[in-house]
Amino acid sequence: MSDPSHILVVDDSPTQLRQIQFLLEKEGFVVQSAMDGIQAIASIENSMPLLVITDLQMPEMNGLELVAAVNESMPSLPVILTTSQGSEEIASQALKAGAASYVPKRELSDTLIPVLQQVMAVNKAAKAVPQVAKNAVESNITLEVPNDEAQIPDIISRLELPMVEHDLFDEGERMQIAMALDEALLNAMIHGNLEVSSELRQIDNGTPYVNMIAERKELSPYRERKVTIKLEASNERIIVTIRDDGPGFDSAALRDPTDPENLERAGGRGLLLINAFMDEVSHNDIGNEIRMIKRKETSNGDESDADDE
Repeated sequence: MSDPSHILVVDDSPTQLRQIQFLLEKEGFVVQSAMDGIQAIASIENSMPLLVITDLQMPEMNGLELVAAVNESMPSLPVILTTSQGSEEIASQALKAGAASYVPKRELSDTLIPVLQQVMAVNKAAKAVPQVAKNAVESNITLEVPNDEAQIPDIISRLELPMVEHDLFDEGERMQIAMALDEALLNAMIHGNLEVSSELRQIDNGTPYVNMIAERKELSPYRERKVTIKLEASNERIIVTIRDDGPGFDSAALRDPTDPENLERAGGRGLLLINAFMDEVSHNDIGNEIRMIKRKETSNGDESDADDE
């Protein structure tokens, strides 16, 4: 079978299909389409895509059912949701069911391509982890890295190695963990160490956001700051702690990341993904450290009750 070379777009709206197809083809992607989940499954079985972009509200088989079906039979195939007002609750369910990310429909033109590129890079990093002997009992890794987003895929590959060694998660779960790590590392580098606000992404097509990141990478005290990553892995779970050297923030003032309303808010997207993909998420009092726990499910489907202290 040849390597995947196209992106499958699933939507029962011809107008929406054309818009997404235009955005993708402008970036050089080959696009195939389906009108609902049943057609999508048939298309995937006929020719495996690089990635699936699906609407939630569709006849026959909706986006949530499609995510569940793909996660069951092809967990390494990434699925991105497109969400509209009123579909926030089902979108949150779909993230927990196995979707890799989401894009609000009102932000398709600005957000779809960056999210797609993020998911593809993270998925590639997850698949790059070598198959090693699964005989480790416990693994601890500590990394100290500069504020360089280009290093994040390599960092994720390094952090995923103990998950393979301990046979903790399947490919789909590792991809979701990689998405959570990607968001947390970007937050630590950009918002924590460089103190660049995500609100700047909404101004002038994000130009001030990009410019401030570049400027602060060359200025003191920002350029001296590091991100410290600690991963603890056993046969039951992983604990990942990511700390930046920035001033922190009032974690009590965070929007509730589990509130489905935040699916439509650019600032809450990263934390919602992290909370959807990890079992426990907490911040320290200063607000410059995030601690994430993911447990291996037992044979009966329950999560391991390992001691996380």
